[in-house]
Order: sequence, then C-alpha cells, then structure tokens
Amino acid sequence: MSAAEDFAQYKLHFVDDIQHDYEVIRPIVLFAETVAERRRQTGLERTVVGAKARRFATAGMLGLVDQRLGNLGRQDHVYPEAIAAHILYVKQLYPPIHDREIVRIVQRKFGSKTNHHTVKHFLARFALPVQLELNLLVFAQFADAYQARWTVVRMGYEGWNKHSIAGCLQMARSHVYAIIAAFERNGFEGLEDQRTRPSPHPDDQLTLPFLKDVLDWQQEYPRAGRFRMHGLLEPQYGAARPSEATVGRAMAINRRMHGAPGPWSSARDAHEPATEPRPLPYRPPYRHHLWFVDMRYLVKIEGPWVYSLCLLEGYSRTILAGMASEHQDLPALLPLLFVALSTYGCPEGISSSCEVRGEMCHQWNA
Repeated sequence: MSAAEDFAQYKLHFVDDIQHDYEVIRPIVLFAETVAERRRQTGLERTVVGAKARRFATAGMLGLVDQRLGNLGRQDHVYPEAIAAHILYVKQLYPPIHDREIVRIVQRKFGSKTNHHTVKHFLARFALPVQLELNLLVFAQFADAYQARWTVVRMGYEGWNKHSIAGCLQMARSHVYAIIAAFERNGFEGLEDQRTRPSPHPDDQLTLPFLKDVLDWQQEYPRAGRFRMHGLLEPQYGAARPSEATVGRAMAINRRMHGAPGPWSSARDAHEPATEPRPLPYRPPYRHHLWFVDMRYLVKIEGPWVYSLCLLEGYSRTILAGMASEHQDLPALLPLLFVALSTYGCPEGISSSCEVRGEMCHQWNA
C-alpha cells in the first residue's frame, strides 16, 4: 500500500489537529523525507507542509498549535446600518457566497475594511433559516441583453467571484469570463450585440409550409440527417434555402409535434442494460477492521480433496496466512489464526463463510 493510502488510513484515527500536523511532518523530521514528496502523499500545499515543519523545529509540539484560534475576529463588532443591510442582502441573494467575497464587496462598495472572521460572526448572529424571495432577474430573464451583460460586469467590479456570479445569475461560468473579457478589451462597446444578420433575413424561417416540406422529405427518407436534408431542399428553395441549423431545428420540431421518424440508429449501437452491482455484505472502512476466511477446493488426490485455506485482510485483500489442508474445519483453521495474530495483531472481527446444504452461514469472532 502506498504512503498516500497509509496517510488516508491514519486520518481515520486522528482525534485533534496537533496529531494530524505531527503525522504530516513526522517523516520529514525523523527520516529526512523531502517536503515535495510529503506534499504529494498528504495532498497539502508544499508551503503549508514546510511551515509546519519549521514551526516544529523551532518550538516543538507547541509550534503545531493553530495560531488562528486566538484571532478569530471581533465577535461583538457592530457594522454601520448600510453595510450590515448590504451584507445581509448579498447573503440572501446568493447563500453559497464566501465570507472573503463579502469582505471584498464591502471594501469596494463602502471603502470599509473588515475580515472574514468578523463577517462570519456577524452572519452567525443574523442567521436566516429561510431564503427570502428577491427581485433579481437571472441572466436569461433580462429583456435587454445589454443590461444583462452590464449586470455581470457590475457584479464583477463590485467584488463578486466569477463562480458566484454564474451561480447567482444561473449562467455558465465560461459565459461570465467571456463577458468580462470583452468589457476589458473593448469597454462598453464589448457589451453590444455582436451578432450580425443579413438585412433580407426573415425573423422566423420555421413557418408551417417549410415544416411541411421538411416533414415530407423526412417521411420519404427516414434515415436522412440534417446535412442530407439541407441538400434535398436546395432545388426547391435555391438561394433562399435556410441554413443547416434551421433545417435541424425543423426536423426536431416535426419529430416532437408531427410524428416524424426519429433519428436512425444502428443495431450495433444497442447496448445491454447495465445490471446494478450488488453491494458487498461487509465493506471494511479501514485496514484490519475485518479479516475473512477463504476456503476453496484445491485439487483431488486419490479420492479425497485437498483444500486451500487462506486468511484475507478485508480492506486491502492481502493474504495474511495460507495453507493446504485435507480438512476445512476449525482445527485446520487455528494454525492460520495463530500465525496471523502473532504477526499482525488482533482485528476487530473475523468473518467466515461456509456452504452447508446449499445455505450460506456467517460466523463472527470478536
């Protein structure tokens, strides 16, 4: 088992932060392991691991005490009424917003400096168990596209994180990045609608006659896609032929509303329905929680069978002990238990399964 998996197992038994931090730096201070390697094993940042090791080298175990516990912000701080109202408004507007974002928003909007600990204590005093309905349109509900883009830019300059803007306005994060980048590149001109449409282009090409023509071709050629359908319509419409995307939308409307044949699929595309895997009856959460006894027919020698007896560790499926025996009863299993217990210690439980007259029975030994 790798060192990263070992550390993940150790974390299940930690009872405080000091024990966790000491286990992080123990291979560094005792075995001269590199900080980069320990960072890969623990998943922590390299600077964090290095800082913990330096504090331990200078102050011992006291250096691993979390110094932030003595500076948790002013719990009794009172914000001005305007700032307090805006903090509550922002929190109601988007509950998953981070406290550090609120600090940045308050600093940019009101010029007031605070910290995320103080904001956290303030929100704890004014917790809102019910999300209130606020008059804020999501991005797709704006009647004016320019106003929708300006709302994205305004929230970004107020201190909102791009991820929070996307969640609050219910839009894609990539769209938020594109709008802000266009504003930084072209200013307010970047918020204008950049889509171009020819002047003779009609407002709506999905008319009933056009849908009827597409439906006729779909019924005649049920396996045709939108590319082929676009070519079939060329002799009839000529230069006024709609685009391939418009033809595809018309085909989708006919399938949904007018009973047109669906898209063709090959028989090779049909897959067998996936069967749901049955859950394991016993799933150990860590090493040496459960041991399993495995008994199998090995070989038949001159009439009687020779059995394979193995004792497995439940989490890693490691073979702790094994032997070949002519019997599969408790006296044959006791030598395996003696070897495994003397080598690895005592587990929390042992499970054995044996087949008796077609029924499965499980025995537990504490």
